[in-house]
Amino acid sequence: MSARVQKMRKLVEALDGYRVGRYTSLSKVERLVLELGVQLPYGWEEIRRDVEAIMALPSASPEYKRLERMEQRAALLTKLNMLLLASALLLYVFRIWHPSFLLDAVVLILVVASLVVANVVYYVRAYAAVRINALYAEKLPELEKLGRRLKAAVEHLLRQLRRELRAAGIDPRNYTLKLWLPDYSGVRIVKRPSRLSAKYEVRLA
Repeated sequence: MSARVQKMRKLVEALDGYRVGRYTSLSKVERLVLELGVQLPYGWEEIRRDVEAIMALPSASPEYKRLERMEQRAALLTKLNMLLLASALLLYVFRIWHPSFLLDAVVLILVVASLVVANVVYYVRAYAAVRINALYAEKLPELEKLGRRLKAAVEHLLRQLRRELRAAGIDPRNYTLKLWLPDYSGVRIVKRPSRLSAKYEVRLA
């Protein structure tokens, strides 16, 4: 698979994610646009403004600040979890030279604590994601309006992606992508969202 095809795929998936509030660094996406030399149907500044407006939609809700704090605490817990795992690993290595039931007990406690923290982080982030999705759902008309240019840009890129795949000797009908929204012309759904993945798996038609 050519590097150009991979970069185009990343660009498609990033622009698709913006439509549902899934953020990818705008500077990284702009860099992809420049590296690929693609001409989007709208200027980058227009697309950037749409993305920033979409990201700002949930912030109007009083609940958003609480969700932000939850995300910040989850990030701190993730760092704590890494510290617990690193400590358990160091003690486990140390006990090779100095076997001790006490060290075994401490390592076990650290591993169990790490598992508990990991589960707490998972559930906190899952809850925050569900609530943010609900906040976006409340602003659905605005979200759809702001996403029009993004949708057009994705469809434009999908057409270019088909040409790139054919040039690389790959049948576009066998090429799959994972997208948050499957409402683009020229794609067909292969797999719907499930417990394991919140995205649609689609193939180019």
